[in-house]
Amino acid sequence: MAAESKTWRIAVVNRKDVVDAVGEGLRGDILDLGIDGVECVRHVRLYALRGELSTAELDRITTDLLADPVTQEHLKIDAQGLPVESGEWGVEVWFRQGVTDAVGETTLKGSRDLGVAGIESVDTGRGYILAGPLDRPQIDTICRRLLANDVIERYACYEGGK
Repeated sequence: MAAESKTWRIAVVNRKDVVDAVGEGLRGDILDLGIDGVECVRHVRLYALRGELSTAELDRITTDLLADPVTQEHLKIDAQGLPVESGEWGVEVWFRQGVTDAVGETTLKGSRDLGVAGIESVDTGRGYILAGPLDRPQIDTICRRLLANDVIERYACYEGGK
């Protein structure tokens, strides 16, 4: 398949049978905020890869560099965001324009070391899938107090099933 210049969004998450220590820690932090009802928090590593990549090159970067096939799974996501179901919220946290993304730069170098020349840039972010009876004000509080540093990061949140 011919290479196509575009942005590919990749999500890497622990398999459901693997403990998500980051998610469990955040669940405790959310309870410490006085917000009850959070049943589960899943942590997701996010990547936005830009360039002219074939499907095979994208698969190589994803399987050889971004995800551990033993403990993690990866999926391509679209502009609609993380795949969240009814009763869940998706949150994406990305660096603001102009903030240095050291992990993105390292990922770019690693991709080129794999022999993928068409990659132009990589941005990294963090995603979270929160399950439980939460409302938008509670999610905004969680984002502002725990998940994003407003000085250097921006966040977007969306409710599943909507």
